[in-house]
Amino acid sequence: MNNPQQPVILSFVGHSNSGKTGMITQIIPLIIEKGIRVGVIKHAGSPIKMDRKGKDSHRLFESGANPTMVCNKKHIAFFAQAQSDIGLEAIAQRYFFDSDLLLTEGFKKEKFSKIEVYTYSDKILPLCFNDNTIKAIITDHPYHWHIPQFSFKDINGAVHWMVSYYLELKEKQSLPHQG
Repeated sequence: MNNPQQPVILSFVGHSNSGKTGMITQIIPLIIEKGIRVGVIKHAGSPIKMDRKGKDSHRLFESGANPTMVCNKKHIAFFAQAQSDIGLEAIAQRYFFDSDLLLTEGFKKEKFSKIEVYTYSDKILPLCFNDNTIKAIITDHPYHWHIPQFSFKDINGAVHWMVSYYLELKEKQSLPHQG
């Protein structure tokens, strides 16, 4: 379970091109309006490059500086070599301690609660049939799902469910560990 010094983690998962990023970008401002500080991590399947070759920040990172940060009055970009054994929970605790809710895109194999974004035109079975960590589905396919479902047009309904679920997880997080 999450540690009180780290955000509640909720992952958006789905097949490629199902609309995960678009959904997350619509949801973030609505959650922030409710006073919840939101952070995001997107899982990348390909290598991530620090800036462009020849730029000072690229040269500093390539020289072995780990981590490397580039910042100005409006933005901070932080790059570090990933430790092969570092998990999502450790990343959240280390880098997102100022966030209340950490939304992730991808991370299908992690143990955290998930929302599936499913487009029926995928012609592939939804992930929720084989993954009990998926707690809700946002889809264009009306069906009698075994979990809460929201249409792509019902962003407010999905946000309402997410905030309620976030508050439930936050409350569980604050309870003393029974062991």
